[in-house]
Amino acid sequence: MKKEEDDDTNTKTIKVVLVGESGVGKTCIISRFITNKFNNDEISTDYASFATKTLSFNDNKKKIKFDVWDTAGQEIYRSIGKIFYNDAKVVILVYDISNKKSFIEIKNYWYESIKENAPSVKNKFLF
Repeated sequence: MKKEEDDDTNTKTIKVVLVGESGVGKTCIISRFITNKFNNDEISTDYASFATKTLSFNDNKKKIKFDVWDTAGQEIYRSIGKIFYNDAKVVILVYDISNKKSFIEIKNYWYESIKENAPSVKNKFLF
């Protein structure tokens, strides 16, 4: 069954989830994408937040609606965060280049969690 927002045959909905340690900038990245503004004073997300943005292509003949989930990176929320992988087509791993531990956790925890819990994400890359 199609989602209501997909009733427009020219619109495709894609669920996107950002994951990573607390304080690495997931909320700032989403804010920049949704509002085209950067807020350096974003507050850490508790549990999760949701935003949506629709982009048009080919003179508005095709549209992609991005349902973007911002997950909390604190360790106490890790088990809860796995539910956000359901139906995700894209999972973005975010780390802070000035925080080596945040990169190590991408490799040691987040990437493995996606492989295990996000079967709808077909291609999994780690750079």
